[in-house]
Amino acid sequence: MLLHNRRMISAIQYLRLVLFLLFTATVSAEEFGTVILQYHHVDTSTPAITSISIDDFRSHLDYLSENDYYVQTARELISTLSSDNEIPDKRVSITFDDAYKSIYTNAYPLLKQKRFPFTIFVTTDLIGRRHYLSADQLREMQQHGATIANHTHSHTHLLRMKTAESNDAWLLRVKAEIEQAQAILESEFGETPRLLAYPYGEYNQQVLDLVGQMGFVGFGQQSGAAGKGSSLLVLPRFPLSGIYTDLNSFRLKIRTLPMPLHVFPVLDPQVSEPTSQPTLSLQFKQGNFRLHQLSCYGPGGLTDLRQLSATEFIARSKVPVPVGRSRYNCTMPVNNSDRFYWFSQLWIRKNDDGTWYPEL
Repeated sequence: MLLHNRRMISAIQYLRLVLFLLFTATVSAEEFGTVILQYHHVDTSTPAITSISIDDFRSHLDYLSENDYYVQTARELISTLSSDNEIPDKRVSITFDDAYKSIYTNAYPLLKQKRFPFTIFVTTDLIGRRHYLSADQLREMQQHGATIANHTHSHTHLLRMKTAESNDAWLLRVKAEIEQAQAILESEFGETPRLLAYPYGEYNQQVLDLVGQMGFVGFGQQSGAAGKGSSLLVLPRFPLSGIYTDLNSFRLKIRTLPMPLHVFPVLDPQVSEPTSQPTLSLQFKQGNFRLHQLSCYGPGGLTDLRQLSATEFIARSKVPVPVGRSRYNCTMPVNNSDRFYWFSQLWIRKNDDGTWYPEL
């Protein structure tokens, strides 16, 4: 009887151990990433497409503090992604593009109260102009947790060549845009990390190569979590503006994980006829993933998704990507969790006659 009881206790303990492992180890540490948030205006009197209300912004910060997220400085972010150490869960970074005044008047008091560090990507030619931050305002925020970083000198479209401009001349102009901004930042604010946010989130392979040669870490505007396999030349960020600012949307994004890919694709986003339905190849790591629930969305809704092998898929839009900027967003549920893996790919298409589309 005693032996039988011991066996029963052992079986119960084993079952408890299995259940514990099932529900506490659904995400391995190597799969955790860091989520980079991107804001512009914190105001309701500015264009909605690039704005978030003060109340929604406050709710984002409250969620981070109430749920024990660690908000990283820019240097901590790059160190986390570059090191051989596993990334702990609940790591986030806060960034602002364009250095609008509402960052100082509306966002900064809330960030200062929480003691959250943040990064402001500054277009140096606009410092002190109407609606933009002054050098003194930037210096004050720098003294209280802000990293000041590069958003080029004039916020130009880096991909757009001038009439009769050669490829070499264009690359020299792009390099000068970045170098001039960096020189101004270092003159005004001292030592400045070599971080660059691409204006409009636009880049191509030549720009990425140049940014790498210049020793910069690049930040895009494609969504998703950054992980160990993410390219430091075009890190993903979640834009939080317009219709994507409510707390439910924020909660979904802040809890995403980097897609468990064998290699993170770094594709030239520029497409043209007859490749206006570009192909995205996703090769997954070996593991127990819910690959049957992988979904990719693009222009027109769900993309065609073809499985080539046990771990490789190809996504292709069912309709041509439109003129302008668009994306494929791929998601997959995490095992035994309400969290998602997320990966996004930018596409850029010119007009059919080869001219550039106007900005709205």
